Amino acid sequence: MVADCVKDATDVVVLVSGDSDLLPPIEFIQHNYVEKQVKVFFPPSIFSRDISGNIKAHKGKVVLLEKNYNKFVVAQMLENVTDGMSVYTKPQKWTVS
Repeated sequence: MVADCVKDATDVVVLVSGDSDLLPPIEFIQHNYVEKQVKVFFPPSIFSRDISGNIKAHKGKVVLLEKNYNKFVVAQMLENVTDGMSVYTKPQKWTVS
């Protein structure tokens, strides 16, 4: 997320996690790239009060994917992703059906 902001490669950064260790990069982006929009989606059964409080303090809102199950299913990683040289396969345990 930070690299994309530094390169000016995005207008919106999206975090799909409830890991509060990711609060520092969110705060860095909010402080240094105020024109960038930060969106947060919490996976099912995962929530961070710290991240949620931060996003709400910046006039944003978080999305609980378990309450938006269809959005979560549609947002899943493809079965195979390539960077042009290697193919990466999504682990079966990441699959939600």
